[in-house]
Amino acid sequence: MLKQGIIEPSNSPWMAPAVYTPKKSGEVRICVDYRELNKKTRKDAYPLPLPDDIFDKVRGAAVFSTLDMQSGFWQIPVNVNDKEKTAFSPGPGMGLFQFTRMPFGLT
Repeated sequence: MLKQGIIEPSNSPWMAPAVYTPKKSGEVRICVDYRELNKKTRKDAYPLPLPDDIFDKVRGAAVFSTLDMQSGFWQIPVNVNDKEKTAFSPGPGMGLFQFTRMPFGLT
């Protein structure tokens, strides 16, 4: 993740605990527990449009696009002012890192 630019070294006063879980492939997945941070996060509300309003807007259109954000983590940049809040340590003596891209577990 460091080589990919998804995380970077950090001096943050924040730190969420990290745990490791095995994948079916035998690889190991790092999971950061952001429950405490999520409790402090202000949620933005974006009301969904009504289906009839959507159909009115696309009536007569010839081309449609879809976007599947089901696995969108690591795709969305973290605001520079919020990166430090994503800090975690992968283990004792391994330093502190923060995400540059939205990690799994944030709400």
